[in-house]
Amino acid sequence: MANSSLKRDGAPLTDNEKLIIINVYNYFSGARSIGTDHQSLPLRKHVAEVLGIAESTVGKVVTDWNKHNDGTFTPHEVLGRPKSQPDKNISELLRTKILNSNKIAEKVSTLILRQYLSEHGYTLSKWKLLQTLRALGYYYGQGERRNILHESPNNVAFRCRYLCFRFANLEGNNNVPCCPEVFLDESYCHLHHISRNTWVPHQGVVLTPGHGPLVVIFGAIIVFRNGSSNKLHGELVPNSVHIWDLTIKPPGNRGRKRNDAEEWSDIPDVVKGANITPNQIDYHGNFNAEIFENLFTTLCETIYEKYGSVNIHMDGARYHKRQVESIPTSSTKKQEIIDWLIAHDIEFSDELRRPELLELVQMNKEKVPFACVKIAERYNHQIFYTPPYHCELQPIEGVWAVAKGEVASLGPHPNLLFIRNTLLNAFKKKIDSKVIIGLWKRALKYAKEYRETDEYAQLIEEDFDDYDDSDDDE
Repeated sequence: MANSSLKRDGAPLTDNEKLIIINVYNYFSGARSIGTDHQSLPLRKHVAEVLGIAESTVGKVVTDWNKHNDGTFTPHEVLGRPKSQPDKNISELLRTKILNSNKIAEKVSTLILRQYLSEHGYTLSKWKLLQTLRALGYYYGQGERRNILHESPNNVAFRCRYLCFRFANLEGNNNVPCCPEVFLDESYCHLHHISRNTWVPHQGVVLTPGHGPLVVIFGAIIVFRNGSSNKLHGELVPNSVHIWDLTIKPPGNRGRKRNDAEEWSDIPDVVKGANITPNQIDYHGNFNAEIFENLFTTLCETIYEKYGSVNIHMDGARYHKRQVESIPTSSTKKQEIIDWLIAHDIEFSDELRRPELLELVQMNKEKVPFACVKIAERYNHQIFYTPPYHCELQPIEGVWAVAKGEVASLGPHPNLLFIRNTLLNAFKKKIDSKVIIGLWKRALKYAKEYRETDEYAQLIEEDFDDYDDSDDDE
């Protein structure tokens, strides 16, 4: 076979390539590695011949190696024109405009940014603007979507208070809860819940069947220290998961019985007897305080019998916050407002008018406890409401995603009974301690990030009160 050597291109040598030269050079410098047929060749020429590079290059690398004598080489110069940095004033204008627009949910396009810069005396072509935005680390996309109220002053203050309680329950730096933590939530799953990914031709169109009827899901998970060690354990609270078809009604004396009525016989009676018109769009509309408090009472009892006292975390859906007595409103008579203030030992002047009395009511309405808080207290549990629009702080949201992912992977589905059975099977086989602890740690990671950044949170200017702070999940 004819001898041939591959020549490399003229690009500057990397440190690894130089190191190869040193290794080969050291190899051939040993007396045992030099064959009799190569005795007549100079060492550098021999190395150059083996590596396919110039003998002078070998000499330069070896000289540079010996010169430094510390395992490094002289850095080579960067070829080509150096990258230009974006103008500082333009960069600041772009950052300010994009930040402020995102805070008020205002769309920002390239055209809008060019017009904004033009108003401030800077004219950039579309391509120059795109280059500048990429250099600043921006991209054109959906980003992480959050409700506009997510960073309202009230909400950030609520989040700070919640995180104080959250971290007060952690033992030192071990990230182990002192008191077991329960996360409770409701969700749903549509009949046509399928994966969004499928095979399509180029520029193909995929038709969607719509949502269709749905089942409602109620459940809770718990995270606690396993024995005396710091090892965490997580599980679904026994008998806490309930799934039901909205159209299920209590059996009557008239009308035909559903063919699958026996399959749905485990639905709680309070659900069957609830006089609620099924809402196939918003699953929150299929709950009321009566249903929730009934399920919650049973849950609290089960938790206390197996785990003792716990901290229960839930969102602020309206049916989670039914107050044990009615609060005076703008339609309440003045004397009734006065009676309410007196009953709660709230001092006021006899000269106050009705609007001023109502203002006092609003300032003191938190003195009226929520019904579920009173239920939890009967079993020595504490309730903590997660901040509005912060589903990332609720690990049970991830549980719903895993279970509903199983449904999506098996579509299409013949009926809601199939959906329910698939969900129950997923809860049994997919939701183990490892999954729950992983979701709990992820939520804790978000909590730590908020705690570190809340001091510098970019607050929106609007201040909102009295909104339903439940978290919708998809």
